[in-house]
Amino acid sequence: MTLMDENTKQQVRERLAGTLSGPVELRLYRRPDTGRLILPGGVGCQTCEVTEELARTLVEAAPDKLQLTVIDTSEQPGEVDAVPTLTVGRPGEESRIAFQGLPSGYEFATVLDAIERVSGTGDELSPEVGEQLAKLASDVEVMVFVTPTCPYCPGAASMANRMALASPRVRSVVVEANEYPELSSRFQVQGVPRTVVNRSGSFVGALPEAIFVESVLKLAANEAA
Repeated sequence: MTLMDENTKQQVRERLAGTLSGPVELRLYRRPDTGRLILPGGVGCQTCEVTEELARTLVEAAPDKLQLTVIDTSEQPGEVDAVPTLTVGRPGEESRIAFQGLPSGYEFATVLDAIERVSGTGDELSPEVGEQLAKLASDVEVMVFVTPTCPYCPGAASMANRMALASPRVRSVVVEANEYPELSSRFQVQGVPRTVVNRSGSFVGALPEAIFVESVLKLAANEAA
């Protein structure tokens, strides 16, 4: 399966050539693809192969700035609980931005945005929001459920990623809702984007920056109380 034609690949190369400044490490956690193989439960993966293809295409577009590490969780279990998972971070540092599922459609733009921000663009949050995040006393997970066809999802996912870049206390996880029906059912995902804080409280919609951050921090405080 080919996700990008040559014209799209050229557009990605040109975009990354103008936006990347520092190095970025992509880490892909995967298992063998299910394909036509009969594999034990929990071993196979329907979209790992194409997600790796996508990640390698990104690295080929900017080989001097991007590097890819592929981890087979069937051989190295324990680091992640869902595959495929693609993380975006700086080499040698713990990544706090993760994408669960194949990042296609509108999600692909969110991955590009995350790569650019990690490379040097930064979080670009307002000073007021930065001050709020600096006061966090405990870790916060911001999980955003999205779908490839949702035009509003990149805004919410990018906000979560920017929060993770702004604070070492925040971890962002962008989940392709259709690939994880059990997880979506657990958090009652009936519309996207749906943002779940610390796997407890949630809200729906792509909210303005200040309201998004306020909603996350309020839910985190309620969960901790």
